[in-house]
Amino acid sequence: MNDESKALNKKDQQRLDEGRGQGSLSTYKPFILVGEFSSSGESIRVKSHITNRVHHFHSGIEFAAFLVFAYSNQAIDIREQFPLPLVDSLNICKQLGIKHPQVRSELYIVTTDLVINLKCGKKLAIAVKPVSKLNQKRTIAKLQIERSYWESQGVDWLLFTDKEVSPSLKQNLNWLKPFLDPDSSEEYDVTEEDVNALIERFSKYTSGKVSKVCGLLDDQYQVDGGTHITIFRYAVANYFIKIPINKVFHELQLSDLFACNTPLKTLDISDAS
Repeated sequence: MNDESKALNKKDQQRLDEGRGQGSLSTYKPFILVGEFSSSGESIRVKSHITNRVHHFHSGIEFAAFLVFAYSNQAIDIREQFPLPLVDSLNICKQLGIKHPQVRSELYIVTTDLVINLKCGKKLAIAVKPVSKLNQKRTIAKLQIERSYWESQGVDWLLFTDKEVSPSLKQNLNWLKPFLDPDSSEEYDVTEEDVNALIERFSKYTSGKVSKVCGLLDDQYQVDGGTHITIFRYAVANYFIKIPINKVFHELQLSDLFACNTPLKTLDISDAS
């Protein structure tokens, strides 16, 4: 039996019937949600300031790729687990002379890990894979399908691997995750007013390491140790303050920070370096 005659997996058909993979921004629902797929054990749900919804990632590498683009200031929409039309993936497989992804003769929808709309009007399609899987025939075939599909749509297709995840980015992922995770972020009693107050307090310093300045502010305002750095983490996670995402958090200087797309105005303090 050729692939065109085979049935689509019932769960994938149900996902299509539910409208998975349709919509944009807050109305988009990824084709596969966390908990529906046996992943590497790194499944992550995070809220996004760009889309105003919770994103579903099935590995730490996917989360890393998302964070890179989310903090690039170029993305205006990010859709994860984006399904390719079955008719197109079947045609591509026929042209390439490869079998369509399937298990026990049931076809499965091919998905792209990230589809990103940019401010310039362009789109990017990102396949996220660990380097260790790039020599597997099944992975290679799926990547060929994805690349062919997006090239036919006039969309740039890129491969993002764990080689792109620097040690600094890994540390920042762990540092920000509690404030992005919808299941744990409510544990932190931080408000937008707290963030505005922090930005105003930062504005009185011209230089210095962020962690040191936060400690000085804790002492100055007689609050528990760690209060201002907690507000800072919340501010970064919720995009009130932007940082260079590949610079590890404990090395951040005030000069690295941007608030509301404007560099923070600061005044000098000699002992905060």
